[in-house]
Amino acid sequence: MQKNIIHRIPFLLILLLIHISCDNKENQPSLKAVAMGNMQNNMLANITIGNLGNFKWLNEPKSFEIENGTLKVVAEKETDFFNNPEDNKKTASAPILFQEITGDFVAKALVRPDFTSLWNAAALMVLIDKNNWIKFAFENSDATGRSIVSVVTKNVSDDANGVILSEQDQIWLKIVRKDHIYSMLWSKNGKDFKMARLTAMPIIDSVKIGIEVQSPIGESSTHEIDYFGIQKTTVKDLRKGE
Repeated sequence: MQKNIIHRIPFLLILLLIHISCDNKENQPSLKAVAMGNMQNNMLANITIGNLGNFKWLNEPKSFEIENGTLKVVAEKETDFFNNPEDNKKTASAPILFQEITGDFVAKALVRPDFTSLWNAAALMVLIDKNNWIKFAFENSDATGRSIVSVVTKNVSDDANGVILSEQDQIWLKIVRKDHIYSMLWSKNGKDFKMARLTAMPIIDSVKIGIEVQSPIGESSTHEIDYFGIQKTTVKDLRKGE
């Protein structure tokens, strides 16, 4: 009798583990459900090639498509936004799909860049004027490979490499405005955001906020934007973005 009980113990343990696993799954949202939650209020789902709504192009690309809330843009060779501090050359040729927004906001994007060439990137962009802007990118950096890169331009651009994300194909980017202060945050899952940078910009009521794609030195490349949304709100904590 004792021998039979001993033989049954492993079987009973397996049943217990299966029960616990099933119970945990029932009480946790699926990855698909989490993703769908993050994709709510996707402004790209409301536009088409023939009807961009309140969006406009700066440097309209030769080729782009919008389908089921996903934007695919071809960035031609030598497209970039950068006011080079080394030679003072100003490049402003990359396509940007943007809206003009007054006051505070939170803008988010899920970007999947084509990383086939150096410095290829997809980015969130804030434009005040040609000499004052922010580019917050997922970029194939010459220094760090696939990385979060921020460029703050006040007549001259800086170039700040952040966290290395060599295993990521896509990333969530967020820019938050509160008065004349802007914070830049990133996330792997669209929920848990980490701040990469915080900066002050010239005081102005209205700015252009949108998506920028680039291919500075390689051949043309197709970048994918799976989500873009703007919420007109004032956050309590710029460093947390909420």
